[in-house]
Amino acid sequence: MSGVQVSLGPLAALAARYDRMVARGDAPVPGFAPAQISFVLMLDRAGKVVAVQDERAGDGKKKRPRVVEAPQPPKRTVGVVSGLLWDKTSYVLGVTRVDPEADEARAAKAAERTAKEHEAFKARQAALLEAAQDEGATALLEFLASWTPEAWPGLDTPYRDEMLDQNIAFRLDGDRGYLHDRPALRALVAGQAASADAEIGQCLITGEMAPIARLHPSIKGVPGAQSSGASLVSFNASAFTSYGKAQGDNAPTSELAAFGYGTALNALLASDDADAKGRPIYRNRVQLGDATTAFWAEADGGEADQAEDLLSQLFGAAPALSEAEIDAGHSAQARDLMVELEAGRALRDIAPQLQGLRIYVLGLSPNAARLSVRFWHVGSLGELADRVQQHWKDLRLAPTRLTKAPALWRLLRELAAQGEAKNIPPNLAGEVMRSILTGGRYPRSLLTQALMRIRADQGDDKLHELRVALLKAVIVRDLRKQDPDTKEDYLVSLDLTETDPGYRLGRLFAVMEAAQAQAIKGVNASIRDRFYGSASATPAHVFPLLLRGVQDHLSKIRKATPGLAVKYEKAVRRQDIWRR
Repeated sequence: MSGVQVSLGPLAALAARYDRMVARGDAPVPGFAPAQISFVLMLDRAGKVVAVQDERAGDGKKKRPRVVEAPQPPKRTVGVVSGLLWDKTSYVLGVTRVDPEADEARAAKAAERTAKEHEAFKARQAALLEAAQDEGATALLEFLASWTPEAWPGLDTPYRDEMLDQNIAFRLDGDRGYLHDRPALRALVAGQAASADAEIGQCLITGEMAPIARLHPSIKGVPGAQSSGASLVSFNASAFTSYGKAQGDNAPTSELAAFGYGTALNALLASDDADAKGRPIYRNRVQLGDATTAFWAEADGGEADQAEDLLSQLFGAAPALSEAEIDAGHSAQARDLMVELEAGRALRDIAPQLQGLRIYVLGLSPNAARLSVRFWHVGSLGELADRVQQHWKDLRLAPTRLTKAPALWRLLRELAAQGEAKNIPPNLAGEVMRSILTGGRYPRSLLTQALMRIRADQGDDKLHELRVALLKAVIVRDLRKQDPDTKEDYLVSLDLTETDPGYRLGRLFAVMEAAQAQAIKGVNASIRDRFYGSASATPAHVFPLLLRGVQDHLSKIRKATPGLAVKYEKAVRRQDIWRR
């Protein structure tokens, strides 16, 4: 979406979270943001490279860049814009990986752009550091003055091939921190955080008069969006502006508030760690189809951490943990709470201190260079836990092979072709999530999609338990919305007393299919494959034909196992409503 894409609710809540991060001392100051650094050039006082240090974690191909606080990266589209004190190798060193399949013209164009990027980096560092009274600044300027891309092959390092197109930072020989961590240089970067030409206006988030951000921060970590980041608020054409205002002036947000909500959201979407296979672990995020869902709690100290751990479990974002894998602390507590919640106990009874905590859930979907808000929910943790428990009750079947409540992402994969997350129907995840958060009806498309997958797929898994649970959940919730007195255990298990014609016909169909499977071992196309759709649409026409056909199957069973044939005959007569 272009123009003002979100209400002030998510932005204000995220800006407030940033303020709490600052109070705890775990948030970057304006002008700084988390950055992924792979390698560091160690410089002596004269600007000579004395070592190349690998900052990555992990082994082999699973190595991951180190996430550190660094000067905020610039917003890039197709232009040449340099970062401060760190950047990728094309900017820092003027070298990039060469495409061996590029023709001469493309290779020349790529070389020209790389040269412009390197010059832009040198110019920006000179503009920042020329008046700095710091030996680290002097060393960097000396390095840039003497370095040429032609010196790249002679750089003494075993990481030369791995360095290409990775982010490079600097460290002064003898320092433990990075060059941008030196107090004098941090002060210079912070001094450039506010735009010199920014107009003063009233911030929509804080209500205060302050410099207004012309461009809003890039949000990273949303699959499907640009890897360099996408905007939550943006104006890229005159049709989206009003009264002659340009860009950020159409939704006046102070630079500090914009920096705050961008920093908080990027922190929520970033991974905290990786598992044994190198896959990222997210504490405050879960992927539901095309909707990237961030969630957080508003509280002080350990209660917020405990609430967010529980939210991660409720949304299925946290991996299943064994006793050997669980560390003492919040994760173990959240797991224990989940066991109690799945058993049907209310949160107010098992953790009353968490019942009233305010929680936020934000769903984002990619839209080219922008992000769209799919859903936004604010409420108490106890209220959300109650609604998730109701969702589990609506899905409940008996008997069941499930040992725990299914995560939403697992349910959605049952609706995707070939069971792949990338094939989950667009928008469906957001609609289902919204119905869970609000306690409203499930989208009608959920029922349609489940039936389509049952008809389209082949094999025994087409009637997977989770698909049946979804069908049952949609029907039961609709009935409960129409009649609040609907039984809590309606359709949970087989009801031998139910007299509804549709229900009895479904049982009859199942008995006839079972009889066919017993009579004809390894049947290629069962009556379910051939007649399920027509039996559902025109039962008066199809069921008499099926009843005549089942007699042949019963006759064949009778020759081999007479007792089983009697069992099927009684089951058919018990459900045969056509002869009543």
